Amino acid sequence: MMMKAILAGAAVFAIIEPVYAQEDVPEIEITGYVGGVSDYRDRGLSLSDQDPTLVAAVTLNHKSGFYIGTQGALIDDQFDRDTQLEFYAGYKFESNGFEYDVSAELDSFFGGNGDEYFPEFKASIARDFGIAYLKSGLAYAPEGRWNTPGIDSLYWSTNLELPVPTLPALTIISRLGYDIRQNRSDIWDWSAGLSAFVGDVEFSLVYEDSTLDQDIADDALVLGVRLFF
Repeated sequence: MMMKAILAGAAVFAIIEPVYAQEDVPEIEITGYVGGVSDYRDRGLSLSDQDPTLVAAVTLNHKSGFYIGTQGALIDDQFDRDTQLEFYAGYKFESNGFEYDVSAELDSFFGGNGDEYFPEFKASIARDFGIAYLKSGLAYAPEGRWNTPGIDSLYWSTNLELPVPTLPALTIISRLGYDIRQNRSDIWDWSAGLSAFVGDVEFSLVYEDSTLDQDIADDALVLGVRLFF
């Protein structure tokens, strides 16, 4: 009888415990960061005229996987615009060790000769392999992007993060991207650098470059500092 009671109690605990674990997850969580960078870059292209600027982001996350938020920066681009904000909403979930993320975004620019908006649709898959974190995705902009308005863009990218052995706070970060542009030459971009966390503050030093033959695509070493919350 004692053994049956123990087994019954264990079975009840096994059923109840995941419920409690799920209840520990906040219904809604707000995350984000504020900080600065020595050059605000988008896929290897400078949006701040290769000058330092401020950056920020805030996201409202629901425990179901849905999220909504915005991120942006003060800029100084080739069209004399001074502010960039990216509004986004999406859904992410995990299955069999993989992370999936689908979203719709509206890249918004203010100032200069008028406000402009560029919708973009994204999907990605990622996995943490322990010794490395790998993420790959596609982004489609049917109305073009800030540097090529009206030119369809299909962008593929892969991000790789490698923790430095014996230095858990330090991570090697890298990206490789390829932009297929309608009636324009395609563009490669890439970056590689280091990221380090001290508490909730991230310090990063990243080399970025692009094959676009314009001044905004000149290679650069970008220093960033962000406070996460």
